[in-house]
Formats: sequence, C-alpha cells, structure tokens
Amino acid sequence: RLETTATEIYDESMTLVRLRSQFAPLFELIPSMAIVSVLWLGGIRVVDGDLTIGEFVAFTQYLTVLVFPLRITGWFFAQLPRAGAAATRIQVLLAEAPEITSSAHPRRLPEGNGEVHFAAAGFSYPGGPPVLNGVDLVIPAGTSAALVGATGSGKTTLAHLIPRFYDATSGSVLLDGVDVRDVPLDDLRREVALVFQETFLFSASVRENIAFGNPAATDDQVRLAARLAQAHGFICELPEAYDTVVGERGYSLSGGQRQRVALARAVLRDPRVLVLDDATSSVDAIVEAEMLAALEHVMEGRTTIIIAHRTSTLSLVDRVVFLDEGEIVAVGAHEELLRTVPRYAEVLAQEEVLS
Repeated sequence: RLETTATEIYDESMTLVRLRSQFAPLFELIPSMAIVSVLWLGGIRVVDGDLTIGEFVAFTQYLTVLVFPLRITGWFFAQLPRAGAAATRIQVLLAEAPEITSSAHPRRLPEGNGEVHFAAAGFSYPGGPPVLNGVDLVIPAGTSAALVGATGSGKTTLAHLIPRFYDATSGSVLLDGVDVRDVPLDDLRREVALVFQETFLFSASVRENIAFGNPAATDDQVRLAARLAQAHGFICELPEAYDTVVGERGYSLSGGQRQRVALARAVLRDPRVLVLDDATSSVDAIVEAEMLAALEHVMEGRTTIIIAHRTSTLSLVDRVVFLDEGEIVAVGAHEELLRTVPRYAEVLAQEEVLS
C-alpha cells in the first residue's frame, strides 16, 4: 500500500515538473516579446519623428518596471491552490484531538522517591501485533535499571509508557503506587525527565537551554545542575560562559556537550524518574567517558532507567532487564546475564557492531 501511494505521488510530481518545464519558457517569452515589440515599434516612431528619444526611453523603463510585478502576480495565483491545500492539511492537524489526555478524575502523586511498577503491562499499535506482552517489573525507588534488547524488542516502548507517550493497552504502569493514567499529565511529566539520543537545543543561551524546563530557576540552581551533569567546566570555557548562544539545535557545541546540557536540563527539574533513551550510543569513546562521569553523579539516589547496550554503560546500573520480542527474558547484573543467558551476549554483540 505504501509503495502504491509513493508511486502515485511520484507520478503526480513528475507530471507537475513536466508542465512547469513546458510553460516556464512561455511565461518568460511573452514579457520579452512585449519588450522587443516596444523597442521595434518605438524605434520606428522615433525615426519617423512621432516620439522623442526621452519619451521612448521613459516608456521603455515603465514597461520594464511593470514586467516584474506581472510575473510575480502570475506566480502568486499559481501558488494559491497549493497554499490552500497546505492550509487545509495544517488545520486538520491542529484540529486533531490528542489521544493521551488527563483523567477525568485525577489523582495526585503521593510523597515518594520514584518507584516504577509495570503490572502485566502490554502494548500494541492499532491493528498490529503485541509489542509488549504482560511485562511485570518493579524498579525500586532510587535504583537504576538498564533495558537491553534487540531492535524491536520493546525496550523503548516500555520506557515511554512511564510519561504516557503511549498508554498501556493491557495491564498498568504505576509511579509510587498510582496508575500513571490517573495522574494529571503536567504533574506526571514534571516528575519524569527524558534525555534522548538526538538532543534538541534551542537557539538561545546555555543558561536558557538548561532552565527550559524550570524557567524560574536561579543562576545557582542552573550552575548546580550543570556541575552534576559535568557540564560546568566546558561551559565556563565558552566565549560568554552561560550566556553563550549555542545556535540552532546547538550546532556550536559538540555531541557530548549537547548531551550534557540536555542532562543538566533534566536534572534541574529534580524528577523522581530519569529516563535516558540511548543517550550515549552515537558518541565516540572520549565523549562517552565524559557522559558516564556525568551519569554517575546524576544517577546517585535517583530512579534511573537507561536504554543502552554498551558494556561501559551497563556497568553503572544496579540491574539489567533483558527483553526479547516484548517479554522479559532475564533480570540481573550485567556479568551474571553474560554467563547465564547466551541470547543476551549475542544481542550485545550485534548492537555493538551496528553502533
């Protein structure tokens, strides 16, 4: 079905290109012919004495000035149907109701330190096979766990059930004993911070990027978060330190620096749960060492869930949860799983090659 749709779009696009290539020269030729006609006929009138040279030059200039607006007017009307179609698609998107909403009878989270409990949690996309099958897992408050599995094993989906990027289609996910579906979305996502593999930074200062999740944070709080994320050192070496503008998507920073700024942004919110979605998979060994040093400080005493496959990262966590085809195969220390679960070692080797 996708191939058929893509072929239809390709054919329509090629038809449009052919039409443009045929008519574009014509649109350029008509104004040029008008100018040539004026020069020819006007020249004859000047020779015959019916026009002065000044009048001829003035008329020619008027025509030249008029040609460009006429061309733009034609282009404008040609673009109107496309603009209308685009506006319709945007309106449809804006009018679409979000699938994930707060409960009609919300419950506040009690005082707690971030215990995460997956109770027979399952998930499947509409019309698709199950991605997760009855996952039972408790991550005690203040501990760390790594989710490991081959591509498509469900590890990212499992982590994304906590902040309700998706809702479990069976079972439940509890944070400090409360079903996350009963917690107001703003409250839930204030207590769960994520750092993704592809970090997004705004074209703003380092301070503003770190404080994005907590605009009321003081300079001292921003600096403390940066120190915990091992970012304070390189920030102070920037031209304007914390006031340095990092550019669109943080292009002026290295990959490791962007990740540490994102980590500081997450830490500043002081969440109950920190989720790191393959945050070190696309960096080199030097940057990875910097990130691991930062993680050691950030993870201390905080419930942390890491989606990872690098041995260096797995050595930091209290437990490794190995998933395969949407089910938990084994839970234990990294070294223990290497000895007792052959499939675990095989998946790690495959992921290391792919990275």
